[in-house]
Amino acid sequence: MAETTHCKQCSEPMHRQVIGTLSGEDGALKIAVANFPALVCGRGHRQFITGDFPIKLLQQVMKGDNGGLPAGKKQGMLFKKYQCSGCGAALGSDGAPRAIGRDVSVAEDAELHVEMTVPVYTCTSCGREQLRSSDDIAGHAPAALAHLFQAANLKPPG
Repeated sequence: MAETTHCKQCSEPMHRQVIGTLSGEDGALKIAVANFPALVCGRGHRQFITGDFPIKLLQQVMKGDNGGLPAGKKQGMLFKKYQCSGCGAALGSDGAPRAIGRDVSVAEDAELHVEMTVPVYTCTSCGREQLRSSDDIAGHAPAALAHLFQAANLKPPG
């Protein structure tokens, strides 16, 4: 990708710039991304550095190891119940928020730090810490990232 292109909104030249830390949330998931690169024009309009950047970032968020935390088991279609992944005991309804951070490489020379804050549940029977289910991240990550992009006023490249 060339370092300079023209803005779709005002036709001014755009240059690659790190715009700082961006954050978004959906449900119980909060995502913050540090060192976020974008193309920025002199008037402050922003675009993604590549057209596939949002998808690649989502893929990196989804394939993480969740900080080494296991996921509980979900049962039920309408009335969901969650069980400990270790002993099978029922998990409580209140989880304590915990930040899980990792560095990801999304595009050539675009190293980002992604921090996800998710509720972590402690089994009252065996004491195992875990996510309530893998859906805690997978179900909310796309919308949380979309809110992050909207808050930063990022547009697809032209």
